[in-house]
Amino acid sequence: MAYELGPCEIINVTTGLSLGKTNGGVSLKLEESTVELHTDQDGENPVDEVITGTKVTVEASLADVSLDNLAMSLKTTVVSDQIKVLPHVGTSLFTNAKELCIKPYINGSITTDVTKMILIPKAGIRAAADMMYNAKDQRVVKMTITGYPDSTLTGSPCAVFGASAKSAVV
Repeated sequence: MAYELGPCEIINVTTGLSLGKTNGGVSLKLEESTVELHTDQDGENPVDEVITGTKVTVEASLADVSLDNLAMSLKTTVVSDQIKVLPHVGTSLFTNAKELCIKPYINGSITTDVTKMILIPKAGIRAAADMMYNAKDQRVVKMTITGYPDSTLTGSPCAVFGASAKSAVV
């Protein structure tokens, strides 16, 4: 049994660029939702339970507060060393999804072992920059990433763990 701990690197596979260092860790949550099935004859006792979906969520705070990271997370671009924050009303996170890969550090270095990587092929990104300007708080770009099903891949996965994420090796 392997007991693992430590930081990771998040790579934007689309551009091949790292999102830089994080502050406070990266949280990956997999949560199945279900519906209980009932019959009149069995009263309140469920007779079965059916999975209705599996939600994949990644939360991270990027310590590298660069224009490139802000632009990527806010769905805009850097133009002439500036970004414009737009309201993006009605913007689809799925349509603007990025292919992201989580690569853990092993023995102090980013792993090249694809069996340790996690690919989020359709990562919808919601950002919240926390720009504290004081003597004790660090500025970070907080991101919540939702893994949407990728119908271009067999089985329409929301996330891919391990060796089948070979496309994520950059």
